[in-house]
Amino acid sequence: MNNKHKILLVSILGSIFSCNNTMKQESDSFTLNGKLPTNVNEKVYLLEYKNREYTVVDSVEAKNQTFTFKGKLQEPLVHAIRLGNSGKRANFFLENADISITLNDNWQISEAFGSEDTELFKKYDDLNATKRINLDSLLQKDNSSPVIAYFLARNAYLYDYESLILLRKKINQNLSRNTYIEELDGAIAQLEKIQPGQVAPEIVMEDLEGNTICLSDLRGKVILIDFWASWCPDCRKENPELVKLYNQYKDKNFTILGVSFDRKKDHWKTAIATDGLTWTHGFVEGAWKAEPIKTYAIRWLPTAMLIDENGIIVARNIDHKKLIPNLENLLK
Repeated sequence: MNNKHKILLVSILGSIFSCNNTMKQESDSFTLNGKLPTNVNEKVYLLEYKNREYTVVDSVEAKNQTFTFKGKLQEPLVHAIRLGNSGKRANFFLENADISITLNDNWQISEAFGSEDTELFKKYDDLNATKRINLDSLLQKDNSSPVIAYFLARNAYLYDYESLILLRKKINQNLSRNTYIEELDGAIAQLEKIQPGQVAPEIVMEDLEGNTICLSDLRGKVILIDFWASWCPDCRKENPELVKLYNQYKDKNFTILGVSFDRKKDHWKTAIATDGLTWTHGFVEGAWKAEPIKTYAIRWLPTAMLIDENGIIVARNIDHKKLIPNLENLLK
């Protein structure tokens, strides 16, 4: 090989390696371009989802049905786009890359692309919306994506303690410091403390008259604790069934304790009156940051927990109807 050919080969190889290195470099910032279904006169808000709460991180004025956000992320996380101060949220996955999303008339994201995880989130979110997501199957294919970490944490309420432990073990160790996995690990650690057979932790609340009441005040009765909130659609749908259950068993040493995580007391009181909920009720300050949320590892509303007359946990489920066989056994 003559020198001319050697120089040419080195030049080609150098270009290839340079190209590969460029491709492997990760961006240290993001650009989010969005397209709206119609012209709007309100601000578009960008919210971060972390620690089970949405936090506004930026806002812009939309122009010609489009908007753009720019910034830097410490870690890739689920975000949401919201129109105005109280509009509907549309979730997507954001990381330091050039991301594009399109929203439809229902304020849902119809298209999302720009990174592998952004596109993966869209796919899984569509499955999740129709309750067709199978986390066990997905974890067998990919256990290292921060996207799967989010959906496992998001859907933890669907699994009992043992099943959740098995799913968690399938997550790649590289995700152990992921925000959603750390959140999940905290919930699992707390769930271990409130399994059937253990004493139900105390709950201190404010009743409808403003007095302090406690879970232990009802000791001696079989109690169904109903963790709920007036703004929760599923909670309100279940209330008529709870009324029937209460009326059927209230004279058999049974009662219900409603523990509300409402943000506004007047909304809580109005819902109780509107739905005809005549059992004991308690209001807990802090909403999703309230102490019972942590103590009882609540990840979904409504959640029901059955306690025997000695204050011992019998069973727990997001569907109170599945606890009725346990209740009937206790009341025999």
